[in-house]
Amino acid sequence: MNNLSSSQHDAEVIINKQEILEGLERYKEALQECDKALHLDPENGDTWTNKGIILFLLERYEEALQACEKAILLDHENVMAWNNKGNILNSLEHHEKALKACETAIQINPEYADAWNNKSSALNCLERYEEALQACEKAILLDPEYADAWNNKGNALNCLNRYDEAVEAFDRAIYLEEKDSHA
Repeated sequence: MNNLSSSQHDAEVIINKQEILEGLERYKEALQECDKALHLDPENGDTWTNKGIILFLLERYEEALQACEKAILLDHENVMAWNNKGNILNSLEHHEKALKACETAIQINPEYADAWNNKSSALNCLERYEEALQACEKAILLDPEYADAWNNKGNALNCLNRYDEAVEAFDRAIYLEEKDSHA
């Protein structure tokens, strides 16, 4: 027998639809599906995390931050919510807070390349380029095909006046982006 209540099952179905809509870049519709799922299961941290991502993609950063914070309140170990919070805070130019959120995500899961990459973004914005470079390299070690991490590495190297290495990193980022777009 399935242990899910009817409303939890309905919420899962709605989330599946929301994820497809998000993949199709139909963000407003995906947001509506998140809201439906949260109406049925308001304590679902993953749904709050998804809502935060969609709001971020819609450039509704303050609302996205609130959704991530709700997800974290429901599950303090929600690594994706912490990472997304860092990404949102970077977009809001709160780089010190973004750095702390990314570091929390890394403490929860040190193998999460996105958190290392977002940490590098915050460090680049804080002009802490050597540290940013180290964070990029960790992200790339975890995921060698991570184009955004290669781009962040190029930015850090450029700011460190290591231009030849920066060009190589940017070339790698471009190659990976093109490879991904053809897949």
